Amino acid sequence: MDFTSPFSEIAKGAKIEGISFGTAVRVPVAIGPGLGGYERLVQDLVDGRLAVDMSTTVDAVEVRPGTYMTTGFVRLPSGQYGLAASARLRAVPTVQVVGNVGITRLQSGLLVFNAEVKWTEAVTMDLRSEAEILASAESWLERIGTAVSLSSGELPGDPAEVLRAFAAAAVSAEERYDLESALGVLLGRRDLLEMMPDILSKHEPWRARMNAFEIEEHDRLRSQMKAKLAEEAEQESHRLEELRQQIVDAEGRLAIVSHREVLLRNETEKQSTLLKERISEAVREVAGSSLDATKRLREDVESLRDELAKGLTSRPPIGSPSAGKSEAENDDVAPLGATPLPAATEEQRSNVARGLAETTGLTQDQLYALLLQSTERVPVLVGVGSSGVAADIVYAIGGESSAVLFCDPTRISFADLVADQRAGLARSIEIAEANPYLLVPVALCGLTNGPCEYWLPQLVEMRRIGRLPPNLAVIASAGVDGLRVSVPKSVMRYLFPVLVSRAEFADRVEYTGSWLRFEPNVGRIQDAIKILRTKPVEPGLIGRLADTLSRAPAAVDLTQVASALLGEQQWTAAWRDGAGHDLIQYFQNLEN
Repeated sequence: MDFTSPFSEIAKGAKIEGISFGTAVRVPVAIGPGLGGYERLVQDLVDGRLAVDMSTTVDAVEVRPGTYMTTGFVRLPSGQYGLAASARLRAVPTVQVVGNVGITRLQSGLLVFNAEVKWTEAVTMDLRSEAEILASAESWLERIGTAVSLSSGELPGDPAEVLRAFAAAAVSAEERYDLESALGVLLGRRDLLEMMPDILSKHEPWRARMNAFEIEEHDRLRSQMKAKLAEEAEQESHRLEELRQQIVDAEGRLAIVSHREVLLRNETEKQSTLLKERISEAVREVAGSSLDATKRLREDVESLRDELAKGLTSRPPIGSPSAGKSEAENDDVAPLGATPLPAATEEQRSNVARGLAETTGLTQDQLYALLLQSTERVPVLVGVGSSGVAADIVYAIGGESSAVLFCDPTRISFADLVADQRAGLARSIEIAEANPYLLVPVALCGLTNGPCEYWLPQLVEMRRIGRLPPNLAVIASAGVDGLRVSVPKSVMRYLFPVLVSRAEFADRVEYTGSWLRFEPNVGRIQDAIKILRTKPVEPGLIGRLADTLSRAPAAVDLTQVASALLGEQQWTAAWRDGAGHDLIQYFQNLEN
């Protein structure tokens, strides 16, 4: 028997006592890594230099521990083994042994299975070294960057570079296995940041350094927190000091208000006493005059009886001067406001508007918006010099037919305003009734200087229902300091505030004629609605604002006037919904 075969090592130490012949059973044989390791085995297989001292073909090649190639390799004519021409090192079908089969490993690298072997289903495996796979992964990263640049539209200028970019962005079926292998190896690697703490924790100098750093960082954070707490404590101390100062100021203002209240109460009592005395005196005078008149009437009756008794029948002719004297005297006294007012032309009205814009600080659009609201609501000029601005506006528009009233705490009813003969409100009302097609303006100066809640709703509502002339244009003003009275929320709905500021006196604009009343123009309502729809207007306000805007003169730019009228929407949101508004501080929660 020839014992030079690879299996001769099994029988070297055996003693041959006899030779018997029987049926031969072929056992599976595989090539193992031997002393060179798996990477050396795979490299020899790729180079076609995998040699084994065996005359027959092996059944498998062990490429990884417990993992075998059963296909994809061939026995070359030289007796050595290499990869088949169709095999790809990056995607090699590999199998494993099913069950527990005994394996004998020989020093030559052969593996002898002790029984027939059953293999698992083939699984594709990349047999390249890890260094080659990492190099492939870096190449794929460059190609991915090129593909991203192409997808974002960034093309190189050189046509050759464009072709290279398109080639790098496309992947063939064979390259797909390379990409999957690279991703598999990268996913199987452990995160460097996770490993570093474990590695450094075993290093004694590093641990000592980390402990020192923790102590320093703890001291730094503690010092930082102390400094921050000290800064916050100082800020709170300053804030507390400011609050104390505010309390002192509030107490001072409260003392001033209390003093003013005492003065006002004393003045009210004095005026009440004086009023009672005047009423008593008037009653006495009326009673005395009534007695005198009764006495004179009785004397006249007695005299008339005497004359009738004497038969006096003579009287002056009807056409004599003495007969018509009394009638002429009565005709000379004309009713108040019966004289027609001169109406201003369109040119005169434009000149007055430009003059008011120069002297009041208002734009012409704001002025027209204010006048359009003056017959529906009560526009209020707020700011320094607002009373003078209101007086100048009503005089320039109405002349001597206008009225200027200054509100104060003693005027608590509408009758008090009408009774002021020098202010001229009663006269303006009569003039407005006699001239229904002209604007008759009235200025209510210092609206917050007295309790306007008692008479302002009455004025607006009576004008709305026709008890007051609808052409009575009311323009008010409100101060920014001094003793003032807050306006209730129920009265805020009647106001339309406009900010003005005029610190110096200005020449008034001369009156050239009364302005015609602004009448609705049906033809301009649609234009007004189109303009309002281009602006942020609440749907519920479009109809009323369009009607107001249609009454503007034909020469006025509706777009600019509409922007000025939108202040009503912001004001409504402030007093109704509590939204912020710069001017509401001058009407509510006043600090006198």
